[in-house]
Amino acid sequence: MNAIRFVSFWTGYCSLSFEIAWIRLYGYANLSTPKAFSYVLVVFLMGIAFGALLGKYICRQYSDEKILKTSIYILLFAAIFASLGPWIAYYARAVVLDNILTPAVIFVTSGILATLFPVTHHLGTPKDVAISGRGKHFSNVYILNVAGAALGPLVTGYILLEYFTITQIFPLISLLIILLAMIVWRISGVPWKGEWRLGGALILNAGGILLLGAYSLYDPHSLVRLFANTPGAHIVSSHEGRHGVITLATAEDGGTQDAVGRDFSVYGGNVYDGKTNVDLEKNTNGLERLLALHVLQPEAKKVLIVGLSIGSWLTVLEGFHGIDEIDVVEINSGYLELANKFAPQRRAIHDPRVKIHIDDARRWLKFHPEKKYDIILMNTTWHWRSNSSMLLSKEMLSLIEQHLTDRGVMAFNATGSVDAFYTASQVFRESRRYVNFIYGANWNAFDRIDLTSWDKLWGVSVDGHAGFSKGSLAVSKYASIPFVKIDEDLKKLDRLPEIITDDNMLVEYKYGLSH
Repeated sequence: MNAIRFVSFWTGYCSLSFEIAWIRLYGYANLSTPKAFSYVLVVFLMGIAFGALLGKYICRQYSDEKILKTSIYILLFAAIFASLGPWIAYYARAVVLDNILTPAVIFVTSGILATLFPVTHHLGTPKDVAISGRGKHFSNVYILNVAGAALGPLVTGYILLEYFTITQIFPLISLLIILLAMIVWRISGVPWKGEWRLGGALILNAGGILLLGAYSLYDPHSLVRLFANTPGAHIVSSHEGRHGVITLATAEDGGTQDAVGRDFSVYGGNVYDGKTNVDLEKNTNGLERLLALHVLQPEAKKVLIVGLSIGSWLTVLEGFHGIDEIDVVEINSGYLELANKFAPQRRAIHDPRVKIHIDDARRWLKFHPEKKYDIILMNTTWHWRSNSSMLLSKEMLSLIEQHLTDRGVMAFNATGSVDAFYTASQVFRESRRYVNFIYGANWNAFDRIDLTSWDKLWGVSVDGHAGFSKGSLAVSKYASIPFVKIDEDLKKLDRLPEIITDDNMLVEYKYGLSH
């Protein structure tokens, strides 16, 4: 009886673990759009419903002894199929059948394990107990299944995904299912000798999963590379953790050890995040948007950066004249690890004026209400990405406003979202757009800007060297780009603007990226 409850617990854990793994993989493959979670959840729940019906049929048709033996085969099939699932999805993508086969793979993965849900309740409720007492046994099996499922997000989502890659997670959980199958075999009473079919299936499945596991140790980021959205570029370094997947890519072959003179692209969650380039004249990184902050507030002393990314913006910003203190809040420590691969970024990170805080930005700001800054830069990602509303919402911008000094200026990347610009205009007294960056202030920071204001950029240094060479035309080029008012963008909008809030997730769903 206790053994059946044990099986119920671990099938719940494995099922939720695979769901988490598929949300990570499917989300990565689909550019971190918010549909990944809902899509996988719907398919998973449909699989669970189908699996439960199949389990009900097995319980009605077979004796308890045969049900236990069938359960062993179910677990073995679940283990090998779940391990191969991501690879089936990749090859389905290669032949343009991913919209059919990928949900089918997720459906079958959840459905197989869900078959054991009614089975464990059937076997875990003894028939020789009075009907009035069966509820207790049934509920014991049920609560352990729920407990196992609850353990999935905690152990797999929070711990395993921090130390294992997505390529390794699938065979790792599958090996646990193989062990579970052996335990069920042990308690089933089915003899170990003479069951050559069952033994052969166990050996073949375990062997196949061990091979996949060995390959995942040899090439731990193989699935990340296969599903990467880096056309024409080569992934040279990856970091996978509980907060997501970060990759470095370059158009040239080779690693990061010879990075001098090369321009690496950074991808967070499989979408472009920026570049390692910090050359203000070459400027493949849109650095003029950052330099505009120095023009707007040339007397800044204290700076907050929300989102380190690869550290390029930090490297440039610390070269602004007069900066005394820079706080950087970054939730994903993987960026810090990758940034240290590049000499300019590494020197910037270890500058004594710089303090790196690995934390959620909103939580950190709430826990430090006394902190005030002359410049706050939010290194935001694409507005349509999952969870982007948490940075672009009115609530977040209002929190940022509370941490600005009286003559402070904040900036963030709206990535073309007029609603993000409109939301900022409702929070700050003054707001402008420069290229795709939005700048907000509660004083007349923009009224005094003219062509001569940009001359301050000649004093900017990068990694200890002058940012611009004598006679450079880059400064005048940047100065020619106008600061645009919200009214001008609203004229081009074919609908009424809307305010982004934490609750409506406007830019993620209603006006998000559609595929």
